[in-house]
Amino acid sequence: MKEYDKNNVYICYPDNWEMNESRMNRIDGTIQITNGDGAFWILKKYPAGQNPDEIADEAVEAMRSEYQDMEVERVDEIMYEKYVTGFEMTFFYLDLMNEARILTFDTGLLTYAIFWQTGNQLIIHADQEISTDQVLNAITVSFLRGKKIIAN
Repeated sequence: MKEYDKNNVYICYPDNWEMNESRMNRIDGTIQITNGDGAFWILKKYPAGQNPDEIADEAVEAMRSEYQDMEVERVDEIMYEKYVTGFEMTFFYLDLMNEARILTFDTGLLTYAIFWQTGNQLIIHADQEISTDQVLNAITVSFLRGKKIIAN
C-alpha cells in the first residue's frame, strides 16, 4: 500500500495505482488516484463556506448531462464521526454498468468532496478478485478515518 500524508490529508491506496495532486495545501487543492483502467478517486478540498449540498448537486447535474438514464440515490449518513451527504449513481457506458459516488462534508474549517467512478471491473489483490468499487470505498474510508494508530 502507498500512503499520502500531507496538508492534513491521509490516504492509503494500492501500490499499482497512480496519485497526482494539484495545488494541494492547507485550505484547498485536489488529489486524484487512478488505476489505469478508467477507475478513479478524487478528493477536492475547499475553503470554509462552500455548501456541501451544492457541490454534490453540481456533480450530479454534470453527470446527468452525460448519462441521461442514470439512476441516482441520495446518501446521508455519519461516517467516522463526519456527517456525509451526497449521491450514489449508476449508469451504462459502452454496454457496461458503471458506478459513481459523490460524498461531501463540512468540518467548519474546510469543505471536502470525494468523487469516484468505476466500471464493473475486478482486480487481483492478495490472490483474490475484488471489485474496483471495493477499492475505491477503502480509499474513502482511509481518508475519512485519517491516520489512526491502532494498538495491539
